[in-house]
Amino acid sequence: MNIQIDTISYRSRFRKIPTIYKITFTFLLCVLIFLSHIPIQMTIFIGVFVFLSCYEKLPVVMLFKWLFVPSLFLFASMPAVIIHVSRLIEMDSDIWLSIIQVDNWQVYISVSGLELAKSIIYRSLSLFICVFALVLTTPFNEILHALHKLRTPQVLLDILVGMYRFIFIFLHYAGELHRVFHSRGGNATWKRTIHSVGLVIVQLFSKTFEKYKRMLLVMESRGFQDQLYYADEKSKTVSRKFVGGALFILVFLIGLEWWWRSN
Repeated sequence: MNIQIDTISYRSRFRKIPTIYKITFTFLLCVLIFLSHIPIQMTIFIGVFVFLSCYEKLPVVMLFKWLFVPSLFLFASMPAVIIHVSRLIEMDSDIWLSIIQVDNWQVYISVSGLELAKSIIYRSLSLFICVFALVLTTPFNEILHALHKLRTPQVLLDILVGMYRFIFIFLHYAGELHRVFHSRGGNATWKRTIHSVGLVIVQLFSKTFEKYKRMLLVMESRGFQDQLYYADEKSKTVSRKFVGGALFILVFLIGLEWWWRSN
């Protein structure tokens, strides 16, 4: 699973745009996603997806693969939102589907839980693809430098560096174990598949944390003193087309949200 995010970001057509402008635009889009309704969130999601596939020339299949991993964790957390437990005497019209009854208790899927889950899913996917578009159009070291200039606390920058490196280590070993799993016939039968998946998950996390510890040891051996330093970014000219386009998009989305609320 070699996703080559750094390679794509260095070749991006938007790399010439000053990083602070891109971060500001992404931040404003995220604020708008938090404050807007689902149709506007989906408009932003589709717009960013089309931008990445058409303008940045990224394969649609590749984008879906990248969206699959966070979506998997997102949907895995939804049962805690939609499943409720209450007494039978407290039941009301909020029940969408009854799952099981035990004595005076009932486990059910609630209507309000489904609405909340739908809101969380749309908002989370829209936020993720906006941040993901920033990462795909801007090298990570330039993002760190811009955040440093914006007076972001040093501890947050260090956490970002650690998480970014951890994700690449995780995906690297996930790809290796995926190839081993299929090359040894791990999916021949259903029982063997479950057993193999369990072994792969255990090996994946153990190898990932082992590699991560090695990375920390290397940093300490090279004089790491609880603070990372970031190279200065080359000066870039401000694109009037980008500023004008960003303002137009924001005004359009705000107008669309205002129209939706008025109706």
